[in-house]
Amino acid sequence: MRYNNYLIFVLMLLVSCQGNPNEIPSHIYPNLNSKIQYQEDWQKKFYDKRIKEFKESPIGYNQIVLLGNSITEDAKGWNDSLGITNITNRGISGDITDGMLMRLDEIIYFKPLAIFLLIGINDIYAMNLPEGKQTEKHIINNIIKILATFRKESPQTKLYLQTILPTHREDIIDQIKRINSGIINRVQPEVTVIDLYSIFANDENLMTSEYTTDGVHLNTYGYGIWVNNIRNHINKYSIKREIIIDPDTTNLNADSTLVEIDSTNLL
Repeated sequence: MRYNNYLIFVLMLLVSCQGNPNEIPSHIYPNLNSKIQYQEDWQKKFYDKRIKEFKESPIGYNQIVLLGNSITEDAKGWNDSLGITNITNRGISGDITDGMLMRLDEIIYFKPLAIFLLIGINDIYAMNLPEGKQTEKHIINNIIKILATFRKESPQTKLYLQTILPTHREDIIDQIKRINSGIINRVQPEVTVIDLYSIFANDENLMTSEYTTDGVHLNTYGYGIWVNNIRNHINKYSIKREIIIDPDTTNLNADSTLVEIDSTNLL
C-alpha cells in the first residue's frame, strides 16, 4: 500500500513538472511598448496588429515558416494551392530588418522545419527618404544577423534566403543589387540562396510588369511564379493533404499525409 502511494506521488510530481504543454510563454513575443530602431509610426501600427495575431495563433511545431514583409504577408492560400497543411505565414506589412530581429523568439521557440526569408525592401525605401539614416551595411548586417541567430538557436531548421525583389524604381536598382550581393557573399554554406531578383527582373533590372500590382507588390500571377520557383524546396518539408473519396457519399475529405499534387493547381 505504501509503495503504491509512493508511485502515485512520483507520477503526480512528474506531471506537475511538465506543466501545460499548450501554454505558450509570453516572452517569446515582442513587447509592443518597445521602440524599434528606424520603425515609423505607420509601420508600428501594422507590426503591433500582426504581433497580436501571432499571439492568438502560435506557429506550432513541424512548420514551414514564410518570414518577411507585406510581400510575404500577402502570400495567402499556399497550403491549399500546394495541397499541404504546414505552411505558417509570418509576414508583416511594412516590416524592416530591425523589426524582424525583435520577433525571432517565437520562431526559435517552435524550431520550424524550414524558414523562407525575404526582407529588406522597406529598409531600402527608408534609406532613400530625405531623413533616412539607414545604410546598406546596416541592412546587410541585420539580415546576416537574422540568419546567424537561427543557425545558432535552431540549428536543425533549414534556412532559405530569398534575394530582395526588383521594383519599378530605377534609382534604387544598384542599391538592391549591392545589398543582395553583399548578403550572398557572407551567408554560410548551410543557407540555401534562392535568387528571386533574377526571376522577377526584366531586361532593365526593374520588376516585370506582368508580375506586379504597383511595381513592388505581387499580383496573382507573380505569386504563382514565386511559389513555382520554391515549391521543390517546400516539398522536402511539407505535410501533404490527402484527398479521400468516400464511396458511399462521394464527398471529399482531407487528411494529412504524404501525397504529391499536380503543379497545374498552382496558378
